[in-house]
Amino acid sequence: MENKATFSHSSNVLQPNLSVYLDLLRYFAALMVYLFHAGHFSHYKLPFFGTYGGLGVAVFFVLSGFVIAFSSTGKRRDIVDYFIARFARLWSVALPAILLTLVLDTVGQWLALSAYAPMQPYPAYKWIAASGITALFLNEIWFLDIWLGTNGPFWSLSYEFWYYAIFATLIYFRGWQRVAMAGLVMCIAGPGIIIAFPVWLLGVGLFHLLRKHVSADRTRLGLGALLVSIVCLTLYVMMGGSKIFTALPIAYPLANLKSWGINFWPQSYVVGFLIALNIYGFARMQRVFRSPSESTVRLVRTTAETSFGLYLFHYPLMYFCKALLAVAQVPQGMFYVLAIYIAPFVAATWLSLKCEPLKFVLSRILKTLLKKDKAQSAHGKDVPIVPDYPMAAPLATSDHERRLDI
Repeated sequence: MENKATFSHSSNVLQPNLSVYLDLLRYFAALMVYLFHAGHFSHYKLPFFGTYGGLGVAVFFVLSGFVIAFSSTGKRRDIVDYFIARFARLWSVALPAILLTLVLDTVGQWLALSAYAPMQPYPAYKWIAASGITALFLNEIWFLDIWLGTNGPFWSLSYEFWYYAIFATLIYFRGWQRVAMAGLVMCIAGPGIIIAFPVWLLGVGLFHLLRKHVSADRTRLGLGALLVSIVCLTLYVMMGGSKIFTALPIAYPLANLKSWGINFWPQSYVVGFLIALNIYGFARMQRVFRSPSESTVRLVRTTAETSFGLYLFHYPLMYFCKALLAVAQVPQGMFYVLAIYIAPFVAATWLSLKCEPLKFVLSRILKTLLKKDKAQSAHGKDVPIVPDYPMAAPLATSDHERRLDI
């Protein structure tokens, strides 16, 4: 009841139809990354959906900005509660993923080291260092590009975390303190992370735009925006948009900044805008659809909750599956392709569902440690942690240690 009262105005933006649509987009983005990597490992790419996993980058960035803006509107929690919610959400999957990667990489390389070539086994000190740095989301600041074993997709969580931190300085501080704290956080994050920040901010801006005109009837405008975004995104994928943008002169300055840890292409802003336009279009025309049933909402939400785990678990699982197939002497063929596509998917989905309750456990632990004066801060009640989407930014990577251009 308290959550509904607290966010009654902002929740007008997130009607059931839009909520379900955002969940579907989130899962679809994770699935595109998964199918792209499965195609890479199996050497059999699915048409269209399996050829461009990098599109999930913009989807997750825009969704993340939208949801954080939503959860931070209304009767604001303090900054401690904000970070408790963020750490509980991220760590609920990140910590199990660290452990999973350590175990699977160690066992898999013992079974079939050739399946991991050219990667070599980590010594203990490297596992400890990489795990600690990754768990604190420091793995991509400035010149760092630290991989946790085979789990390259972990790098995107560093981006997400620092966007959360910058956003917190902007909403919980005022005056010169806001400028100083935001500047400090940006200096810690470094230019490689900051240059992609505008894509994340598109989601924030989109939420406030919809909130400002929440009662406006723009069905035709919404339909037009939705169709334009779908057509443009489809053409972008089919025509190899990343290659076209990379060839433009505007791409050269950024390409020459890799020594500063910048690995980001200007087309990311274009794709991010198209994703935001897509969501805006649906939000404006959602009234023409019937409200989904409670069972539909529950099914979609449960499915979408596996997206974070599907993204963060799948890469070490695919490597491990490849090692098992090498031991079984199944180097190729239809069985090999099916095993790569199906086995990691089933395992990652199951693990995701098992990890979901962990966010509530971590939230209680962090509250106990950090909110010792809970009674005063909540007038005798626990400070409510507003539930949000289990959001992560699936920025896809290949095992050649390069990021997908979007």
